[in-house]
Parts: sequence; C-alpha cells; structure tokens
Amino acid sequence: MLNEKWKHFKSGTDIRGVAVEGAGFEADLTDDVITAMVNGFLVWLSSKKNIPAENLSVSIGRDSRISGKHILDLAVSAMTKAGVCVYDVDLASTPAMFMTTVDMQCDGAIQITASHHPYYRNGLKFFTCEGGLNSEDIDAVLENAQNGKAPAKANGGRRIDSDYMNRYAFTLREKIKKEVNSEDDYHHPLKGFRIVVDAGNGVGGFFATDVLEALGADIRGSQYLDPDGMFPNHIPNPEDETAMAAICKAVKEAGADLGVIFDTDVDRGGAVDAQGNEINRNRLVALAAAIALENNKGGMIVTDSITSSGLKTFIEKDLGGMHLRFKRGYKNVINEAVAQNEKGVNCPLAIETSGHAAMRENYFLDDGAYLVTKIIIKMAQLRKEGKKLESVIENLAEPVESKEIRIKITDKDFRKCGEKVIKDLFDFAKKDKSFIVADDNHEGIRVSFKKADGDGWFLLRLSVHDPIMPLNIESDSKGGVDKIYKKLVPFLEGCEGLETYVKPKKALAVKKETKTLVKAEEKPAAKKAAAKAEPVKDAEPEKKPAAEKAAAKTEPVKDAEPEKKPAAKKAAAKAEPVKEAEPEKKPAAKKAAVKAEPVKEAEPEKKPAAKKAAAKAEPVKEAEPEKKPAAKKAAAKAEPVKEAEPEKKPAAKKAAAKAEPVKEAEPEKKPAVKKAAAKAEPVKEAEPEKKPAADEVKAEKKTTSKK
Repeated sequence: MLNEKWKHFKSGTDIRGVAVEGAGFEADLTDDVITAMVNGFLVWLSSKKNIPAENLSVSIGRDSRISGKHILDLAVSAMTKAGVCVYDVDLASTPAMFMTTVDMQCDGAIQITASHHPYYRNGLKFFTCEGGLNSEDIDAVLENAQNGKAPAKANGGRRIDSDYMNRYAFTLREKIKKEVNSEDDYHHPLKGFRIVVDAGNGVGGFFATDVLEALGADIRGSQYLDPDGMFPNHIPNPEDETAMAAICKAVKEAGADLGVIFDTDVDRGGAVDAQGNEINRNRLVALAAAIALENNKGGMIVTDSITSSGLKTFIEKDLGGMHLRFKRGYKNVINEAVAQNEKGVNCPLAIETSGHAAMRENYFLDDGAYLVTKIIIKMAQLRKEGKKLESVIENLAEPVESKEIRIKITDKDFRKCGEKVIKDLFDFAKKDKSFIVADDNHEGIRVSFKKADGDGWFLLRLSVHDPIMPLNIESDSKGGVDKIYKKLVPFLEGCEGLETYVKPKKALAVKKETKTLVKAEEKPAAKKAAAKAEPVKDAEPEKKPAAEKAAAKTEPVKDAEPEKKPAAKKAAAKAEPVKEAEPEKKPAAKKAAVKAEPVKEAEPEKKPAAKKAAAKAEPVKEAEPEKKPAAKKAAAKAEPVKEAEPEKKPAAKKAAAKAEPVKEAEPEKKPAVKKAAAKAEPVKEAEPEKKPAADEVKAEKKTTSKK
C-alpha cells in the first residue's frame, strides 16, 4: 500500500511532481526520489520480462523543460549501475519513446515529461512494447520505490547515444510520400502548401523542419520551434485559449493552408484551417473519425464523455459509423478501444477531445505528430480533387453555446464526496420530468433537455485526478446554457462538500459564419507558464526534439536517415549551477532556467539554423543522399547560472541570465534540477539496429494500447 508521500506522485498512468523550487512550491522530485523511482521501474520490468536487470535494454528521452537533463542523467546513472544497456535519445517526443520498443526492440522506455504543466513540474512515463503502463503498474513501480527495492549492482552497464528522432521523422516522411503519391514530385508531395507549425517551445519543432520542409512545404510563419523549458510564449497545450489564438493568428498572417499545434511532448495535436478557424475538440474528433472510417465502414469510434450531441449525429448519420461515448482520460478511451477490438468490433480510432488520438494502425499510440500527418495527407489528397480540408466536416452540427464550470470539492475525501453528489443528482433528476437522463453514459451523469427546457445537455463528472467536479453544458439555442444551469442551481446549493458556486460568465457562443467558438464579453485568461503557479488541472495531455541543454556538454550526434533535416536541436548557454534554497529562505521566484530569446522566422529559402546561444555548434556528419542535416546540437560547457542583475544583462543572445547563488538545501530535499552543470561524459555512438546480443528482445508489433 502506498503511503501519502509516494501516492501523491501518481497522476493516472504517469508520475509527476515538482522538480524546481520556486513559484511557491517545494521540490519533491529530489535526486533520491528519482533514483528510487527508476530502480522501482527496473525491478518491475525485470519481473515482467523475466530477464535479469543486467540484461535489460532501456531507452530514455526527455522534453524541453529545464529539469529534464538533470533527471535524465540521474536515471541513466541508476540504470547503468544495475548493468542495463541504456539508449539515450535525449530530446524526444513521448510517442517516439514508445516506438523505440518497437523499432529498436528495447525492453522498456522512459520519457521525462510533465506534458503541458508549468516549467517547475516534471515527471516520468514508462513503456514496454505493449504500450504505456497502466494504473496498477504505476502503483507497483511506486511501491518498489517506497520500499527501497532496487536491482543488484552489476558491471557491463553502458550509455549509448541514439539518434532515434531522425528515424522517427523519416518514418513520417515516408508515410506522407506513399499515401499522397504525388505524380508531379513523389519525394516532395507537399510542394505548393504553406503549413505553419507552433511547437510552443516544446519538442515538436522537428515536425516543421524534419518532416514538412523536407517534403517541400513552405513553413514560413512557423513559431516557437526552438525548445525552451520556461515556455516564454504560451503554454504548449492545444486546449489553451492563448495557445490556440496564437496559431490562428499565425495562420492568417502567413496566408497558410493549414496550421498545426502540439503540446510539449507531442502526444497531442490540434489544427487550424486556412480561414484561421480551430480544428479542435469536437471538430478534431469529427475530422479524425472521417479519416479513420474511410477504410473501416461501419466501424466504431470511441471518445471521451464530453463530446457533443452533434458529433454523435455526424459519426453515425453522416459517416455511417458507431459512436461509443466513454470516460474522460485518454488511457480509459484507448483501453476501451482495444477491448472493443478484442470483442470482434471494428474499432479503428480512440480519441479524446483534449487532442489525444490513437489509431489502431499505429499501435493505438496517442501520437499528435501521427494524427497531424494523417490530416496533412488528407488535405493533399483533397487538393487533387479540387476540395478543401474543411469540406470533410462541413455537415458537423455545432452547439450555439457551450460552457465548462469546474466545481471545487472541499471535502477531504473528495472522491467519496463526488460520488455521493452524482448519486444524489440521479435522485434529483428522477423528480423532474424535464431531466432526460442518458442511459448510455459511462461516467458521471449526462442529462438532456428538450427545446423548451434548454435545448441541450449537461454532464457532471468527477475529475480523473483532482478534487474537482467539471460541469459541461451545451445548448443549440441562444440562452439555453443559462436555462439549463438554472435548473441545477437548487441542487448545487444543497450539496455539502462543494465550494460555494459563483454564477458563471456568459457561455461560449459559436459564430455561424465560421463555426468558431468565441467568448461573448469575456477576455481569455492567458495562462502564463512561468508566472505564479496555480493548482494543476486534469492533465491529459502532457510531451520535443530540438532542445536546450541548459547544463551539460552535448554528446555526439549520429547521422540522419535518408532525406532528413534535423531541426536545430540544442541551444545551450553558459550557465552556472543553481544552488538550492534553504526551506525557510525561499526566494519568491527563482529563475532556475535560462531566459529564452524570441525565435526569428526563417527566410523563404533558408532553413532555420540552430540557435547559437553562446556556443559553437559541433560538426554533424553528412547524412546519406538527399539529406541536409541542420546543426543539431549547439551546446556549450555549462557554467553555474546566476540570477540576472538588471544592470548587468549579457549582450547578444545569451540564453541564460546571471543569477545570484542560492544556498544549498538539506541533502534529502535536493531538487532534481540541481546539478545542471555537471559535465556529461561523452558517449560512444551506436546505431539503433546494432544492439548488444544480450539485450535483444524479440518484439512483435502489437496492436495494443500505448498508455
């Protein structure tokens, strides 16, 4: 049984915590905690595979957040001491790390990420070739860590540099070539398209340079491609209003055919059409469903619980498919799709409105880059027919108004309290004939109303992770959301354990001419990634290449695969290690990271060069024919980071600011981000295919869930 210390690290099927002190939070992902978690995973993996730890092979990668490099080094150290062969992919997307268990036949994989959460948070995701670990597996890993279980020390452990992200990008390029099958220029099927990418300073920048530009697309207007773990521009989250406003604006200004946006670690994606309208949430689900059902007539689409009534009609009437509205939580949706296929149901897609989309043809792996690749292929195919991408979902009926209210649970046992609220609401609904309770709902309570009573529906459920009860309301009539909400007020006022509700602002209204959601009389709340932290909401999205090594000497880069153009990957600055603060002397806002400079747009014919934030880029070997690798790792020996003095700002493009040293904390509370300046030892390169014989595992490509 997990005690409170270890239990709080669990976030569904992920592990998360605070890795950097500051913003009012004390770091709990300390060096000892990280090491214990990695050892706990090795014990679990060794048992599952029935292989001694010293014979295991494990890949490891990270997203762009500032604590990532330090955590990666700690994890590698723990694994090599146990004799494990470790493939260090470094900056990588979460889906790519799963794919190393398929393409490189690694026994397991670790991704260091906290998805779209603030810079000071981080975490771990674990994979086998069967997919991401389930909730009970995470419990076992954490129990191992809690109990101090670790594999025996052994010789033979080694760290091997891997350029797997090049191989991953190559796979996406080949898929686009094959499925577009351009008669004019097979190897450049995207010539004539302008596609704008917003990576939000996560690790998705590779998609613009290594996939789209390499295939002939014009990527001018793309933004925030360079990794910056402080996320200075906007939260890397396709559900965030500020992030979506940024990509919509970029598409309009560039006159692009399509806009693409990723979350930090690229396991989620979103899009924007040529008019600057979002293809997100229900619209994204509808588009993905249309693509998935093309060769799966009558197939089932599994979604989360908050999808609209119009979407269900579109899937079942317009597309001729079946719609199973399941639970919130991407892993729940994926696992249900897998279960349906095991029952013999043709289910090609599991997708959540958050942007997690997993296709059966891709191992039921929720991969934002793969989803966007499928959308781009469809756009190119439609152009041959003289059609536009938007035509695919033109029959999707969208609500006139929509709203989400997040009701806080104040009771200590929030799960028990939330479950009672839902049970009581069922009883309340039975007494009011206007409440039409859905009999096919799998989460919380969903109630529909006829036109006179609100012309819509609401769903009240318990959050997957947090003491929150999200209330979603949609209506097909103006004023309908407010009418439905008023029917709930008497019930909510009588509930114990819920924060006193406040009458919400006006609902989201849909512009009929564009079908784009816009807030009526409400300013978007811009979420600042580096500002004062607020409690973290349900994170489902949580994910890369091209990133800053704020602290270490970069390791050699391998040659790219055919036709690859790696993005500028590592802009590291001179930094000095940040010392830890004593518990009682926490500075208001420690700058544990480097201040990033705005990214300049590439010139039409120029490929974005690696940002040289105070260091000379290391030479990269020439790739095979048709390759033009960009400078990949521009890193420098890190020096301790000091807090910037206003009057002594470094000149010209210094990615790090001088910061005043902070006193070191007690050993057991040492934040994971510290030691960011330790010199990393150079590592020998190894080609992905040449794994030591002892570490090879027969891994069959399984149609299973990733996470």
